[in-house]
Amino acid sequence: MSSVLRVFPLVCVLVLAGCGSPSEIMTPVPVAGGHHIGIRVGPNGPLPGKGDGFTVLHAATAPGAEKHIVYQFALSAPPGAALQRIQVDDISDEQSGPLVDDQHPWVTENVWHIETSPIAADDPRLAWIYTVTPSLRVYRFTITDQAGHQTIIHHVTAYANYIKGIIRSQWGEKY
Repeated sequence: MSSVLRVFPLVCVLVLAGCGSPSEIMTPVPVAGGHHIGIRVGPNGPLPGKGDGFTVLHAATAPGAEKHIVYQFALSAPPGAALQRIQVDDISDEQSGPLVDDQHPWVTENVWHIETSPIAADDPRLAWIYTVTPSLRVYRFTITDQAGHQTIIHHVTAYANYIKGIIRSQWGEKY
């Protein structure tokens, strides 16, 4: 089954989740390798990824230089967290891959944030922008503390087609 057909019903479920009860549910989301992971969904859609006192605050794209995108990530850390490394991978589909490998994470006021170097429009990791349907991107945060303990958090960001259309238009695409 194509990735569009797999993701479209899930996007509908996530959008309609805002119409139901205020309770939180776990929803299976497809990722690379044909696997599924559970994502917490609330009345307004996917909830921020959480684990071991960490919470994803921000995971999104922003325009970079001409025909480029940068990813911006932020997460809150528990007070006094001593971090050794933070990795962020896009595990949404087979074209995705590593985005961040911060081997000296700096936490200020219990918040870590980073922006990637610009990624060119023709990079295979950005193939999803060229699809004309909504996209769910699944980011895996791997947080390693000074003691070597790893925390893995999954976070979903939904991108509406009109947002992707704006990006494609800025890149000179005509569809």
